[in-house]
Amino acid sequence: MSGSSSESQKSTPTPPNGVEGKIAIPRLPNELPEINPFRTISACSSCREKKAKCDGGRPRCQNCTRLDRACTYTGSKRDNQKLQLVSLQRKVEVYEELLGEIISQAKINQNVSVKNIIKKHCTASPELFSDILRSESLTRHHVQVPNSRVSLGQMYIESMSDDAKLKRPITKDPPVQVKSIQHWTSIVENDTASHLLSFYFTWENPTWNLIDLETFVQDLETHHPGRYCSRLLVHVLLFFGCSFSYRLNRITDRREEKGIGQKLYDQIQLLWESDKGTPDLPTIQSGILLGLLSCTFGIDRLGTQFIMNGAKLYLQSSFDTVERCSSEHSEKKSELSSAELSQEMVSWAIFDVQALASQVYRKVSHWSVPPPQRCSAEQAAKLDENMEWKPYPFDYSVTRPNYYTTLRYRSALAALVNEIATFSLRLTGNMTKDDQKYCYKLYERIVTWRASLPPTILPENNTTPHILCLHFYHQATLISLSTLFTTKANPTTDPNNHQIDFDHVKSEAMETIGSLILVFKHRHGWKSIPIVMLHYFCLGGVHATTQLDAHNPKWALVLESCVVGLWHMSLGWGRLCKAFLRTIELVLKSSDPDPSLVPIKVTAIFEYLNSEMWSATDLASLSADYVVQRVPSKANAQTAGTVSHQTLEDLIRAMENL
Repeated sequence: MSGSSSESQKSTPTPPNGVEGKIAIPRLPNELPEINPFRTISACSSCREKKAKCDGGRPRCQNCTRLDRACTYTGSKRDNQKLQLVSLQRKVEVYEELLGEIISQAKINQNVSVKNIIKKHCTASPELFSDILRSESLTRHHVQVPNSRVSLGQMYIESMSDDAKLKRPITKDPPVQVKSIQHWTSIVENDTASHLLSFYFTWENPTWNLIDLETFVQDLETHHPGRYCSRLLVHVLLFFGCSFSYRLNRITDRREEKGIGQKLYDQIQLLWESDKGTPDLPTIQSGILLGLLSCTFGIDRLGTQFIMNGAKLYLQSSFDTVERCSSEHSEKKSELSSAELSQEMVSWAIFDVQALASQVYRKVSHWSVPPPQRCSAEQAAKLDENMEWKPYPFDYSVTRPNYYTTLRYRSALAALVNEIATFSLRLTGNMTKDDQKYCYKLYERIVTWRASLPPTILPENNTTPHILCLHFYHQATLISLSTLFTTKANPTTDPNNHQIDFDHVKSEAMETIGSLILVFKHRHGWKSIPIVMLHYFCLGGVHATTQLDAHNPKWALVLESCVVGLWHMSLGWGRLCKAFLRTIELVLKSSDPDPSLVPIKVTAIFEYLNSEMWSATDLASLSADYVVQRVPSKANAQTAGTVSHQTLEDLIRAMENL
């Protein structure tokens, strides 16, 4: 008993806290609410659309089974997000693998084909690259990555580089944009073609307006050869554009432009052989431009032949406006149509170029009378409204260009130039009294022309390049007429005792040309220069060599500007630039000025010319009838009758032999 009682005592639970006599009451634990096992996590698409209760049965719920309809399930929003995340992670891994392979292969071989690597990955995992293959090109909405180093896009990239010295803003879009260049040439793409054509139509074409921009681009884009566009003309304009193009951060590096230019020139030679017998407008325009180009090559005998023959062919063709347009234009109409206006401007441009060639190279003009001028001053002013000129590729505007007003007055001056050139070639000996009277009348007409210019095209108000070239043209015409009078007239037989001092007129014209050169340099620099500036650089540079004076620094600045300008033009144009530099150098040596008066840049360029640029080949290749006028210095003004006139070729050869 004692044993059992002891066991019973051992099995009795001990109260908590050691308190005896209290027994713990057992309690049930708190129960969690039951989860409805029939709750559907995801209803089928049909039940969700009908907002009906769905049991989630697979593969078919009860509702769909009862109603005998298709039962499909779509993942929840969270499930879809998880799937998209997994897919995106997989794409990132594949893209990183692709980029890694491109970088590693490029380190081994710089000529590796990136296109082939991408194609390999696309073939292996087409589903991962399907979005890229189907997507629209993003370059339509952003600045295009340039395919060529000769493009506005490349200039834009260079403008953002740290070593770009020029921080002027670059324009976003070229003013001339083409999208169909592949129908005309395979040498350049659309971005390069737009870039080069923008250079030509910004810096060169406004001088004469030889090419009507609107009709040319319209035919180019619609693939319409023959009327205003041809493969030959497209290649010629692109070649001119190469001569204006440059790199912002390395202006002397023209390797890309020269490479493209050589391909274009090779094609031009082939196209000219096949097209030269075609008497259409693009062929005539191409021939005249090739004439200007040949003059820059130092073979102006061939160049002037191109120009004069092109002008003659235009005069004889149905494109001449003298008869055809005058009959079409109604007297009741107060304004010309766009087609009539385009034709008149091109006619005047061709007449103008041949008149300048006749003046500078002493060639016989085929035009006895100039084309009619039917565009009124009112219509020209109306057309000039809201027009602006920007120095492409930079994005800042200047004074309104007044293209049509300028062309009206330039055409009137070209008529005088043509008349003076014809009169000059007619003189075989000294002037008669009637000849001298005619000279005075010509001078008075030039003075009247200058007095009639509106303020909008005066150089003190408007310094766009084509307006400055107009005033260069005016001063060069005064010099031409003055030189003709001082070399051919007899001062003792003045018929009406006119008090016109042509020596003074010539001196003042040279002063003005020097000032205009300094204005051009200040406003536009020497990066892109109209081709006609070659003539004015030579004229001003040769004169400046005899005018150097310690008390008048102007002519030292003019000499430096002409030499530096010719050097810049030599980077893009032909041998004539170097021949003009050589001429100025030889004339400077013959003048023997104080070395301290010669600008440092002039000396450096002449030293480089002798060591790197000018060679016996350049001298032997010259075929230039360009007439160099050596105006005497102020100290020798009384010897005006001894002014020398030599062709460029004869002058250089004679001085080279001294």
